[in-house]
Amino acid sequence: MKRRSIRFNPDPLDSALVQFSAVSGFKPDSVALILNESFTGSGLLMVTEKRLIQDQEIKVKVGRLPEMLARVVWVKSLEEGVVKIGIEFTE
Repeated sequence: MKRRSIRFNPDPLDSALVQFSAVSGFKPDSVALILNESFTGSGLLMVTEKRLIQDQEIKVKVGRLPEMLARVVWVKSLEEGVVKIGIEFTE
């Protein structure tokens, strides 16, 4: 599948905060490295024991952007407890 948006590298030392649910309020469950960014989403790398699934609704704060709702587009387990995910902003 061809990407719809151009990807670019994150600013140095930026990270993402991830809340594994889309409930009101924002209490991050995990910190992630930002692999790449676009205007519609981001690729993240995180260490977590929690399970993420495709189409899961989450809240994220990527770099200097405000917290926002997102959908997990894909999940790739690299090893036990280490996952790469692709997210799409939904707001």
